[in-house]
Amino acid sequence: MRMVNLPFGRLYWRIALYISAALAAFVLLGIVSVVLVASIQLENYITIRQGPLGQEAATVLSAEGEAGLQRWLRSTAVPRDVTVFVLDSGSRDILEREIPSEYEEFVRASVVGPPESAVGNYRPVRLAPQLIGPDGAVYAFLVLPSAIKLWGSAATVLGLVLVALLVIGSVAGLIARTVGRPVGELQAAVRELARGRIEARAPAALAARRDEIGALAADFNSMAKQFEVLLAERQQLMAELSHELRSPLARLQAAIALAGQRPGASPAELERMEREIRRMNRVIGDLLRFSRLGAAASIARRLIRLEHLIRELGRDEQIEASARQCELRITTAGALPVVGDPDLLRSGLENILRNAIRYTRTGAAVDVEARQAGDRITVTIADHGPGVPKDLLDRIFEPYFRVTGMAGDSEGTGLGLAIARRVFEAHGGSVRAELREGGGLTMTVQLPVAVLN
Repeated sequence: MRMVNLPFGRLYWRIALYISAALAAFVLLGIVSVVLVASIQLENYITIRQGPLGQEAATVLSAEGEAGLQRWLRSTAVPRDVTVFVLDSGSRDILEREIPSEYEEFVRASVVGPPESAVGNYRPVRLAPQLIGPDGAVYAFLVLPSAIKLWGSAATVLGLVLVALLVIGSVAGLIARTVGRPVGELQAAVRELARGRIEARAPAALAARRDEIGALAADFNSMAKQFEVLLAERQQLMAELSHELRSPLARLQAAIALAGQRPGASPAELERMEREIRRMNRVIGDLLRFSRLGAAASIARRLIRLEHLIRELGRDEQIEASARQCELRITTAGALPVVGDPDLLRSGLENILRNAIRYTRTGAAVDVEARQAGDRITVTIADHGPGVPKDLLDRIFEPYFRVTGMAGDSEGTGLGLAIARRVFEAHGGSVRAELREGGGLTMTVQLPVAVLN
């Protein structure tokens, strides 16, 4: 399972990048538009300012004097998109109009200028043409734009709005493609699984994404696969269970039928019936124990000295080992503390040890060794039996799996090693099988060491 450890994952940064790119594009577009519109309007203004308008005003002033120039300023000869001021030496407009406050200081200093600034044959630069009246009076001819609009015309504003909508729509499409469509695909897979299609999976391309959605899709696929395996195991378990119970029931039914045909049952027949009943009881008990291990909440958690549990188990199993004429050798190294359910841990180790005793050859030994290495406790149980084919080492832990042709195989229920694996996995450990050099099988159990504060 993939985990996202960063406070902000890849998906967060991808969406943030898209939004930042949209904002940057919009700001850049706005700046370019403002500069473009302002430059066009300024260019138009300069064209008018440097055109023949000033010369026409000078002609009117020369022919008709100041009164004629006033009439000309009020006429339609002056374009509407500019305002023309004719200023006397005191920076006053001849039509007595007020100069906009934002231009007032600029006009006084750089357009008209103080009278005493002209000395000898030196004339300072003025930022507006000068008109000379018939009486020698000097006037400043100032052309100002009526308004340089920030956004230009209505068509310009509409164009900017359309481009902004295009940018926003593109970013929204990218985000929808990044988030919306993958979530929809994952939702479709979840719905298929809910309808009972156990083979439903999120698309492989979605699970391969390197962000939170990809991790979620991969986790969903892993969960769905686990469901499929569990359901397959459940079906196999039910089939095997029906077979395991049907056989002793059939034999028990036959024994009862034979006993019913005679006045009394022989001790051998009673023994046979009792043996079949014990076998059924063992099968049901193992099945209940196997099912119980599926719920972690039912496992008790207590501090256990594993070396004491192993030695106690060895004493109890010594009787069976002696009956099969094999030696049981147990070695433990120091204190081995673990946390868990003592009954379940004993059950898991007992199933492995009994298997080792059952299959080891006469006169050989079963070796049990327990030691601590780092933060793990390792328990090995080695026998001198026939072993199993190498390709079946993992399968012997499956419920009701049996290796064909092994002697003594009919004595068990087929759940012992499956129960052992579930016990150790429920305690955060593991169990594996290896072929032993010289013949036999070695079972290795690993459990976490209890942390004592």
